[in-house]
Amino acid sequence: MANPEAQALLRIARRDLKAAEVLQIPSIDESSWGFQIQQAVEKALKAWLFSLGEEPPLIHNLTALLERVADAGGDVEPFLALEAFTVFAVQFRYDAEPEPMELDRRDWQQRAVELVDHVELIVRRGC
Repeated sequence: MANPEAQALLRIARRDLKAAEVLQIPSIDESSWGFQIQQAVEKALKAWLFSLGEEPPLIHNLTALLERVADAGGDVEPFLALEAFTVFAVQFRYDAEPEPMELDRRDWQQRAVELVDHVELIVRRGC
């Protein structure tokens, strides 16, 4: 049976991905778009932890969340590069003029979608 907390987090992650999709317009500051990607990834990783029977910590650090998922038995290898979005959780949110990372928004958006899709399959299977 699918974990209800995990399902709720995935619904919110999908909402964050929709917002990020709109923010792919080059005139939109990269930090605004990156924050939405970070939020989607964070929620997907926390949903994954719930599905593994773990209580997600109240943190925004994607590296730490990926490590927790791996420690609980999840294969995070395909998603490790997404840890780069940790900087969007706090640092870039409060920086009036963050240095652009010049990220390929479509590519990174797709990577985040792949993570959410992957976790959704895991949650649906209940394992």
